[in-house]
Amino acid sequence: MVTHAQAKQQIERGFLIHLGVYVPVAAGLIALNLTRNPDKLWSLWVAAGWGLGIALHGTLAYLATPERAIQRTMHRMEERQQHRHKVQQAG
Repeated sequence: MVTHAQAKQQIERGFLIHLGVYVPVAAGLIALNLTRNPDKLWSLWVAAGWGLGIALHGTLAYLATPERAIQRTMHRMEERQQHRHKVQQAG
């Protein structure tokens, strides 16, 4: 059985993964942009747009997670547990 706290923790983990991908990719795009074409800073638009998404994701993960999102996460986690259990029994 998946608890409410476990689902909330999974939502927060999803945000940290999102942030962990954003930082090196945005930095890489900015570095690429500055080395290849410093006159047109297109990478800042990408970083800003994605950064806005990161900010929204963080807000939802840590400040205002809707109960519906927690329930949906709990349901997905329980389905995964059931699937793992079936695979273990079959194998």
